Amino acid sequence: MKINIIYDSKHGNGEKIAEELMDMIKERGYEAHIYNAKNTKPDKVGEADLYIFGSPTHLRGPSRRMRRIIKKTPFSEKGLKYALFTTSSNGKGKAANKMEKMLDEKGLKKHGTNLDLRLKGKKGPLEEGYRNKIEQFCEEFAG
Repeated sequence: MKINIIYDSKHGNGEKIAEELMDMIKERGYEAHIYNAKNTKPDKVGEADLYIFGSPTHLRGPSRRMRRIIKKTPFSEKGLKYALFTTSSNGKGKAANKMEKMLDEKGLKKHGTNLDLRLKGKKGPLEEGYRNKIEQFCEEFAG
């Protein structure tokens, strides 16, 4: 299985999550690639069996860069699977809800539960025990 992780990160927390996810996925013998929304054009996101999108919560939704990536990435077929992770200081998960709607409208299918990691402050660091939550999230699709 090939998994592409596409993330945006304002203060480095999303990047940390994406890199840990990639390591955990590779440890399980799967192929994983990582794309930073800041440096990636939507048409350069490669083909995959599962896409994992990660965004900070910004104004109760995903970041502008993540919205652009989701809107403009040309997915090769309907029914491809996706999973989501978000970071927020309030733990409300509103960014994930909006990303779900956008991806569902593009014909992708959600796989597993969302990973919403809380930050201790507006800029972080990540909540205690975040690695265990990432591990549980990873178990849902990479056993």
